[in-house]
Parts: sequence; structure tokens; C-alpha cells
Amino acid sequence: MKGESKKSKCIYCNNCNNKNIIKRGKQKTGNKVKQVYYCRNCKKRFVDSELKGKGFDAGVILSAISYYNLGNTLEKSSRLVNKRFKVRTSKSSISNWLKEFRGIYSYHRLRDEILEKYTGDIIASKIFKHKGLTYNYKYHKAKLELFGGKYKGLYSYLTNFEENFPHKFFEEDRRCSQIKLKSDVSLKENKNNYACKIASLALMSASSNYERHNAVEEFMLINDTATIAVEVPVWFWKKDNAQGEGICGHIDILQIRFGNIWILDFKPDASKEKPQKVASQLYLYALGLSFRTGISLKKIRCSWFDEKNCYEFNPSELKIKNNNNLSEPK
Repeated sequence: MKGESKKSKCIYCNNCNNKNIIKRGKQKTGNKVKQVYYCRNCKKRFVDSELKGKGFDAGVILSAISYYNLGNTLEKSSRLVNKRFKVRTSKSSISNWLKEFRGIYSYHRLRDEILEKYTGDIIASKIFKHKGLTYNYKYHKAKLELFGGKYKGLYSYLTNFEENFPHKFFEEDRRCSQIKLKSDVSLKENKNNYACKIASLALMSASSNYERHNAVEEFMLINDTATIAVEVPVWFWKKDNAQGEGICGHIDILQIRFGNIWILDFKPDASKEKPQKVASQLYLYALGLSFRTGISLKKIRCSWFDEKNCYEFNPSELKIKNNNNLSEPK
């Protein structure tokens, strides 16, 4: 995912999220022999990707929930996860996991309604390769149709990337994450809100830093009610030089929630990020999305989060102190 290298693989402590760990033997759990780790930071042992008290890896359990929420029956979800992970789950296992984690994933409120109205694959996907990085843009067809009806510009934008997409523009121009606007930003800080809780669950299936973005994005797209798309490309350029310098980027997570459009960015160690830098990046995302879809900036909200903290702001209220790096989008 963006900003990450395949060489950055490492295991994080399940208790304190620190990466100062060592291997400490192995443990037979359920159908697998698992690696046990010891964290030098919090002095605790843990088994990577394990949900406590379960005989299967977190990846097995969370994938089973996702298969079911993609429209499969309990029986088929079990068959799919058994084939993928070479394990033996059952229909009752899947049912029990769905009940146990029902308080964290919210899609169960929509599943029956969507299955009555929608048939076929509910996730659309397209691969973009920009500046040596791979971005897997996806959107949830059913949720977009259910919630995106009044946002015609957004619906059209998300479903029509095949036509006239400026790939060259993304190879040559500045990314939103590389630009820092001087601004006053009024942040609302939340701890352990819904985004944090679902990220905490999703991260149990990621065994390395490289897998974390994808684990959170994929699980939220399939298993919550608000997320309609992930890795969404946005771009704009200056009025006075349409062939010259521009600004582009990829939105981690796009949601429709309580009548507003939400731009979310998953940031490991979110509390350590520099607010002005991240606010600048998300503001530019919002500016680009507003221009491309016709949605007022006042209807857009921005947020960055991890499994513990979430920081939100209203981009229309962001006070820019200088705009030497930015002109109105064309």
C-alpha cells in the first residue's frame, strides 16, 4: 500500500503495538503450530494474528465474516475459508463468529436488505500503478447504490474511472502527501471510536506492516455500513497551466455517513503524526474530491485514525495561512 515497502515487514506486539519483539518458542493451537513472540517493551508473550480463546488464526475468522457479508451462505463461507487456509471450519463456527463480533462490524444491519435487491458481485475493483506503487481501487456497488443516490456526481465519479483517466498526470505531478500548507486546524479527538474498534479487529489479521493498510481497508469496505470505496484517486491542476504542475493522490477510505462525505486516512501511530501535515494532505483530497464530484466542501469531513485514536476536522473551516503552493483547481 502507499508509502510502504515490501521490505518493511515486521511483527507488532498484540498488547502494546511495539515492534521490539523476539521469537519465544512455538505453540500448538487448534489446527496449527504457531510462532510465539515475546515483547521486550511490555514484557508479554503473544501469538501473532491470534484471537484469544479461538482455535483458528484471526485471518481465518475475519475472512469467514467477510465471505458471509459478501453474500455467501454459512456453508459456502465455510468452504471458501477452508480451501483458502487449509483448515476445517464448520457452518456453526461461522455462525458463532458472526454473533460474537456483531457489535463491531455493522454490515449485518444491511445484509438482508442488500441481498433482496442486489445480485452478483458487490465489489468492483481496478488496479492503478502510479510512481512504482500499486493501488487497488475498490468500491462497494450495493452500498453506493443504497446511499449514493442523492450524490449523482460522486456516483458517476466512482463508477467511471475507465474513461479518460489521466495516468500520466499521476506519474508526473505532486502527491497531496508531499505538500504542507500552513494552516490553523481545529481538531476533534476521539479515542476508541467505531473506526478505531473495527481497525483494531482488522489488524489482527495483518502479520506485517506491509499488510496493515490493506487489512483495514478491505475489512471496512466489506463489513461496515458507511465505507463505499477505498484507494480512491483524486487530482486537480492549476487554472493558469492545465498542462503543467498539478496535485494528485489516493484516498484510503471514503464513506457516506450522517449526510456527509467522509475522507479517512489510516495512519499507524496516528497520535504521533504532525496535525498540520496530515490536515494539509486530507484538505487537498477534499478539495480534489469536491471539484471532481460537485459536492460542496461543507459536506465533506476529514479524519485520520489508527486502532486507538481518531482525529477529525471540517475542511471548509480550515484556515490556510499561505497558498503559494496551491491555486483553485481547474
